[in-house]
Order: sequence, then structure tokens, then C-alpha cells
Amino acid sequence: MRKFFVILPIVAFCGLSLFSQSLPPVGRPENELNLRIIVVGSQEAAERLLQKLAQGESFVTLARAESLDPSAGNGGLLGRLALSSLRPELRAALQGVKPGQVTPVVRIPTGFAVLQVIAEDGGITSPSPAALSATGSVKYVLDVGGLSEATASLQGFSKPPNWNQDFRMICGARNASLGATRIALEKYLSPAYDAARALEPPIIAMQVHIELGQLYSYAGEMAKTIEQFEAAYLIAQSNMPEAVLQLEEFLGIAHLHKAELDNGVYDSPGNRCLFEMAPGRSFEKKLDSERAVHYFLNYLERKPDEIEVKWLLNLAYMTLGSYPDGVPEKHRIPSAAFASAEDVGRFVDVAADAGLKSVSMAGGLIVDDFYNHGRFDVLTSTMDSCGPLRLFHNNGDGTFTDHSSEAGLSGQLGGLNLAPADYNNDGCLDVLVLRGGWEVAQRKSLLRNNCDGTFTDVTIASGLAVPATSTQTAVWADIDNDGFLDLFVGSEDHPGQLFRNKRDGTFEDISRAAGVDRLAFTKGVTAGDYDNDGYVDLYASNLNSPGFLYHNNRDGTFTEVGQRAGVPGPGRGFATWFFDYNNDGWPDLFVTSYFTSVEETARTYLGMPHNATTLKLYENAKDGTFHDVTARTGLDKVFMPMGANFGDVDNDGWLDIYLGTGSPSYGSLVPNVLLRNKEGNSFVDVTASSGTGDLHKGHGVAFADLDNDGDEDLVVEFGGAARGDAHALRLFENPGHGNDWIALKLVGVKTNRDAIGARVKLTVRNGSTTRTIYRTVGTGGSFGASPRLQHVGLGRSASIAEVEIWWPTSNTRQLFTDVSTNRVLEIDEFSRAYRMLDRPHSRLGPGQNRQGK
Repeated sequence: MRKFFVILPIVAFCGLSLFSQSLPPVGRPENELNLRIIVVGSQEAAERLLQKLAQGESFVTLARAESLDPSAGNGGLLGRLALSSLRPELRAALQGVKPGQVTPVVRIPTGFAVLQVIAEDGGITSPSPAALSATGSVKYVLDVGGLSEATASLQGFSKPPNWNQDFRMICGARNASLGATRIALEKYLSPAYDAARALEPPIIAMQVHIELGQLYSYAGEMAKTIEQFEAAYLIAQSNMPEAVLQLEEFLGIAHLHKAELDNGVYDSPGNRCLFEMAPGRSFEKKLDSERAVHYFLNYLERKPDEIEVKWLLNLAYMTLGSYPDGVPEKHRIPSAAFASAEDVGRFVDVAADAGLKSVSMAGGLIVDDFYNHGRFDVLTSTMDSCGPLRLFHNNGDGTFTDHSSEAGLSGQLGGLNLAPADYNNDGCLDVLVLRGGWEVAQRKSLLRNNCDGTFTDVTIASGLAVPATSTQTAVWADIDNDGFLDLFVGSEDHPGQLFRNKRDGTFEDISRAAGVDRLAFTKGVTAGDYDNDGYVDLYASNLNSPGFLYHNNRDGTFTEVGQRAGVPGPGRGFATWFFDYNNDGWPDLFVTSYFTSVEETARTYLGMPHNATTLKLYENAKDGTFHDVTARTGLDKVFMPMGANFGDVDNDGWLDIYLGTGSPSYGSLVPNVLLRNKEGNSFVDVTASSGTGDLHKGHGVAFADLDNDGDEDLVVEFGGAARGDAHALRLFENPGHGNDWIALKLVGVKTNRDAIGARVKLTVRNGSTTRTIYRTVGTGGSFGASPRLQHVGLGRSASIAEVEIWWPTSNTRQLFTDVSTNRVLEIDEFSRAYRMLDRPHSRLGPGQNRQGK
């Protein structure tokens, strides 16, 4: 995310209160240094930078190519700064560093930094015209939302030992740190400090206003945010004209977010934030939308080619009901850019009608049967350190009831993602809660389902509590085919963790012995037997470094073969999964790129060339390697995906994709995306026609037939990384497509009870055509979990000639012939017969009567 170009050191200046809990005396800066900086996402990436610099590569060129800091476009140049204005860790790293030299790697709230001291004339690192060129550079979205400031507050706040092992202490530290920082900043800006501030350069006060405004924005107090940004804007107009443009965008984004909050679109979104917004869905309260338009137009008068601001301007006009005709022609984005080439029917959000009333920050989602009652329930989590898990019990009549307290989950606070599995093979679905992603290390939770509607936290007893890590991603898989699910966890601040299930309720960390303990900023992990040798392999998708493909050596160890196999990923990866997109019986690999850039997403819709790496689809070559088929399948696009999953929305037998999009910034207003698989040849964007393109932050995603009517609905946990970005959960009800289907519940006997990793092959006749459809039992993508029950679309007028099932632990196969369609079957490992399950249709929400349902 793009911040104000000098915000890093000045935030540190203000943030001194985070370390001392009192504001230091204010005086004129001394001991100034001329500095450049490069910020990357992982320790490993930073160490590689040092190696390149030692080999003579240009600091400026590397900053332009790799830095996440806003100064990247200027070769990392921060300019002359007082040592007293820097964070303590930066001051320490700069001790003894002479002009032309660089610091060791420094951990800061926004990543891992390397600084260079520049000679007084600036000559040794003066950027060349090529280095300053915008060609090939990614413009990151301006960061309004306060996550970085809130995280820095928490990191610097004094905390008791083992605080991150106790949920209430984590919540308390979050609230106390925010309060202490706000008090310190407000004190600095109070009349009592007028005389002291008069001795400081005006930029200091400007940046204090910005940081305080960011902390207000984190809480959703947008009127106070705007007040602080306006104060900074006035200072910039008089003292720093080069900062005026960015402050106008700050104010435009803040007013637009305030307009959304004041009009209730986060609590009750309806159709008012579906992309594109029709004129009839305009906001009732328009003042802040008009103010947003004012600031965006001011900006574009001086920089008319700024795509990000132009995009936000068009959205602001949509909220006023005057898009497209009301947008000045020179800034108008044509509505044709958003149209769907195909129509899959209109999905309707029925979450509120069904009783799924949940408003939360970014979080995880599981849709599955927690009560063994033959219906799908919904479990959600939230990134809010003080927010509890919520379990919605499916009542069987199209409605849900919140059973969180009865289930014993109200004390389980926080959690950016959830990973379900029956880890102890007792027939009841357990849950792993993952915490600390993007923020600070926090403990995981393993919640054992007691098979009576309640859960018990067994994290400490299981051996998963220590060490606490920053993570949001894990996958359950039986790596040694012993019939019990093991656990692979990817972290942002710790080497990969592989826990072997000891079959007694405990786990053993075998990461190092297994060879999967590589350090990276890992955002997604998945498991799949990509070479069909009967043993599951692992893949880790990393931000700012290539992905890791761990080949299972079948002896408890793995070999990393990502580059050799041709699956390096986009270099800035996020969600990932194995799935057979072309139904050839071999798992393919999908990896999303993650550039927090509204501009790059807009370029996708406008048909413009990208500077960022696109999504990646790797087709299995059936020889241990993969082919990059991204462009051939129409996926060479940039969408800013976070949560993502796959399923078959039209029951045609081909797996489709839903991408939840966004970033922590309130300016990241880009649609979530539904991509339809066209018979394994290509993917087409059907977002606009389906009505699933909410503009807000999409996280946990699940495909599930919640009303048992034979098609998969879309359940999406929306919400951002700030408390002021909490959003209602959505349940997009499938309109139906008239195609046949079958659902298979597989029960392992020697294989793990969930049948995770079991493979299904269906031979299907559609009229005179015979084809095969393949599925592997799992819960889908790496952010959000679909049911273990395998729902398989069969196409129109289908008959099933054969159902073949392969079980990994027993290495046995079952074959069933002439199976009826449009049924739910339960099949036990080794059984010669299947059972038909009665899952009566229940219309979602009371009194609903929608077309196609």
C-alpha cells in the first residue's frame, strides 16, 4: 500500500511514545542524514538484497524494482532526516554507517528494511532517468485505514510475558496501545504544545495530523479523520506543495468511506455496493460523496492520467446515482468495461433473511456440518482481536440461529482464518483457528468438537500453542498415509511448520526433519498429489518470493522442487490450491498474485498492459512438471485477491473460481470476481451478470448447497483489516441452471475419517457424449472452507455410468455403476454398497419466493 511519501520516519517520530509511553521534548532536529530505503516483505528477501548490493547492483535500481515503500518510485529517496525523528531500531542500525554504506536488515512494522546513507551532495546514489521512469512500476493504493499505525502501536506497547497466548490479554493490549498512542498524538497537537511545535518544521505537525487521522480511521471515526487530514492539508498548502495532491486523495478516500458508513452499506449492503452500481441504487445521504468528488477532481486537474484517482472518482459518482453521464467525459470510465460476456443468472444475497447476521472485520469461514444433522452450518472468525467466533446452526427450515455461546466459542477471540478437519477420527468436525496474519504473532487454537454441540480448546495439550506465529494459512493432509490428518502451517514470521499427528490427540513438529522449514512471508498453503504417486505433496504461496513445491519423498521427508517443476508462482503470491480445472485426472495448480494496486486492477478492466504479475494457472504436464497456461486460459489478469475458493456454480462439471478482493486501505474499492470455467479451455468473468461483485473486502469464501436444492450457493465473509471496515456476511443464493448433479459423502475407515485426499472419477453421459469428471476430497482454496461433501455438477440430461473412488491409505478402489443423479450418497471405504441420504430442500429465508428456486 502507498503511504504519504515521508510517513515512515515521521510516524516513527510520533511513535516514540509507543516505546516510552510519554512524549519526548520537542526541539530542532540534529544529526541529520541523507537517506534512501528499501522495504521488502520477508527477511529472506532482504538478505538477498544485501547480497545484490554487495555484488555492486545499484541501490536505486533495486529500490525501484523491489521496494514496497512509497519512496520506491524515487529510487528509495527519503531525503535529509533527523536521527531523532526515526524509529529506535532504525537509529540503532544507522550507527556507524558512513556515506555510501548500507545498514543490516531492520525489522519495521511494514516489513524488512535496508537503508543507505547518501553523501551530502547525493551524488553516489543519484538516480538515473531510467531509474525514475514509471515504466514497469506498480503503483500501490494510497493507504487510508490505519492498520499500519495500529500495528506499530501494538508492537511498541509494553506487554506482559506470554501475552500472545491469552485472547483477553491480546484484546486488552490492542485497545490499550491504540488509546495510548492517540492520547500522545492529541497531546502533541494540543494548545499546551503550541510553543514547542513552533520550533519544529511544519512537516512534523502535518505528519502527526496524518497519523492521528489514520488511527481515527482505524476505528471508523471518519469525521475526526477528515478533520485531521484537513489540518494536514492546510499545512501542506503553505509549506509543502508537493504533498497537496496526495492529501487531496487522502481526503477523497476518507469522505467516500464516510459516505458508505453513513448510508449503512457495510451493515446492510443490499445492491448498493455491487459493481457496477446502477443509478437507482444511489446513496440517500450524498454530502460526503460530493466532497469526495470535489477532492478527486482537484487531483485530476493537475494529474489527469492518474488511473487510481479516476477509478475512485467514477465510484463516487456511482454513489451519487450520476454515473456514467454525470462523470466529466475526460475522466469517465465506460460502463462497457465492466460488462459480462456471459450470463450465468442473477445471484441474490439472502444472508439477512436466513438469519446469517454477522458484521465483522476480515475473517475466515467454514461451511459444513458441525452437528452431524445432515445440514450445513456456518462458522466465522474475525481479525478483530476482541471479536469472537460465531457459529450459526442450520435449523433445517432455511434459517440459521447463532449458537456461539452454547457451543462454548464466545471466548475464542480473533482469527483471520479457519481450517476444519476431523483430526482425531471421531466423526465430528474440529477447527483450527489461525491468528496474527499481517500483524503480530499470536497463538493458534485447536478446537475439539465434543460431538454434543460444544467445543473444547485443546491447543496446549495438543502441542500446537507454542511458538505463536503470524499466520492465516494452514492445510490438513495425511502426509504418511497412516489414516490420521497431519497439519502444515505457513507463517509470515517463522519457518514453515509441519505437525505430524501422533494419533493420540497430540502433534509433533517435524518441520526441520521433513525439510519444509523454509522461511518466507507465506500467505497460502495447499496440498495435492500432483504426480499421482499416492502420497500428498505441499505447496506454499509466498509474498515477495517464489512459491515452494514440496515433493513428498514417501519417507517422511520432502524435497523442494518449485523452480524445477515450473511453478514459481507470481513472485507476490497469496491464495493457492490444487484442482483439476480441465478434468484430465491430474491436479493443476492455481496461485493468485497480490499487488495492492487499484490501478493494476483498473488496467484489467480497461484492457491496458499490466506492470504487475498476473494470476497464475499451471497445467499438470503429467511428468512431474507443469505448463504455465495463464494467458491461454484468459487468466492473465490482476484482481487483488485475498480470500478465494472454487466450485461449480452452474453444475456443468467444470470448476469455477470466486476471488475475494481488496487490501487494508479504504481506497481498495474493487469488485470481487466470479470466473466461469468454459469446459477446461478458458475462464470468463461473469461478475456483473451474476451480481456477486461486491466492492468491499472479500475474505473467507465457500461454495455450498445451503438449501439442498441441487446447486452451490456462495457464502462470503466480507470485511477489512480495520474496525472501521467491518462488513456484513453475504449469502449469494444460486438462481439455478437446470443441470443435473450428485453429492458424495465419503467416510474413511482405514483412510482418514474425512476422506481428505480420496479421489473420485465419474463417467457421465450427456446425450450421445460420454466424459469423465474428477474430484479430490478437500475443502477448496487456502482462504475459506467449503464442505467435505463433494458436490459435482453433471451437465444437462446426465446419466452416471460409473463412480470410481480411490482411497489413499488402503490404496483400494470402489466401483459403482448406473448411479442415480440428483441424489446425495454416503459411501464408506471398503463398502460394496452406498446409502442414499435424505437432505430435504429448505428455501433460504422465511417467505422467500425467488425465480429459479
